[in-house]
Amino acid sequence: MLMESKLEAILLRFPEYTKLIEHQVNDNEDFESLCSDYELCINMLNSVKQETEATHSKLEEYLDQKKILEAEILKYLNVKK
Repeated sequence: MLMESKLEAILLRFPEYTKLIEHQVNDNEDFESLCSDYELCINMLNSVKQETEATHSKLEEYLDQKKILEAEILKYLNVKK
């Protein structure tokens, strides 16, 4: 189970090479290390993506709020836009 979770990212990316990947992981420490690095990279990419989406959502909210506030300011200044 631990081996499967460790290989999940690379197997999702290269499903056509499942048997070869499993063989290489069992027989080649460098390849196993490479797979671990790939998993870490994928995890970091997913984390950054989630942070970026959250930031984008907040940015959109603030841009909308800015437009509303600007419209209210213009009302006080008796300016039609």
